[in-house]
Amino acid sequence: MEAQRPAKAPPGGHGSPDATPPSRATTKVPRLVWLRRFRMLIGIYAITVVVGVREFLVARTDPVDMGSKQWSEMADVVARLNPEDPDTDFLQAMRAMQAGDGAAFLRHAERALAADVKHNDVLLRAYAQNLLNTGQDWRLVNWAVNRWRRNHPASAETLALPLGAGPRDEAEEELLRRELARVSWIADSELERYTEDGGERWRVLLTFLPPRAVDVRQAVEATTFVSLSAEQRARFTVRCSTLTDCTLAPRPGT
Repeated sequence: MEAQRPAKAPPGGHGSPDATPPSRATTKVPRLVWLRRFRMLIGIYAITVVVGVREFLVARTDPVDMGSKQWSEMADVVARLNPEDPDTDFLQAMRAMQAGDGAAFLRHAERALAADVKHNDVLLRAYAQNLLNTGQDWRLVNWAVNRWRRNHPASAETLALPLGAGPRDEAEEELLRRELARVSWIADSELERYTEDGGERWRVLLTFLPPRAVDVRQAVEATTFVSLSAEQRARFTVRCSTLTDCTLAPRPGT
């Protein structure tokens, strides 16, 4: 019986000297398949990490002083991670405010507010306070204050109303409290003396009664009335058409 011959390898097989070695493309197929299979998960994971880091930095439980180096570094990190997020503009606006850069504060604050930010109590209040401090039109100030209070009616934050001069004695200080208490939307007031640019300044910190509509001119009328002499207070009331244009109106029967 004739011995069986070993079977020949098919042409081009791995046993042939002419066999084509696996190409680079062939060796990369498993890796490409893996990337295609999991690229959606990788993308979701990356987005989750970015958003998670941003939320941690913006809403961390330990408060960060706005004027600190840590706040500035936090703003830089968040700006790199998510430059288009409204909270990024919030951080940069607060940093600009602490640096005394009013133009940069308004630019970043208004970009954030243009995105219809409602959750950020600090930003809405800071924007309203900035408009008041810089003497903007009373209608714009009222709009900003009411927007803040409407979205955060339970906020205990105050609005600081600058005074031209402080009370002359304790009697005037008490009168100031009484006049402000007569304003329908004011829950409480606190007189505060502070130093700015080397000089002594006064302001009143106003607490709000929700959900009353706010007209800041009414608070200006109350503080202006206290600044009058005792004789003027007996004969006149104060009416303000803007935050700076106030006139004396005769009391009925005088």
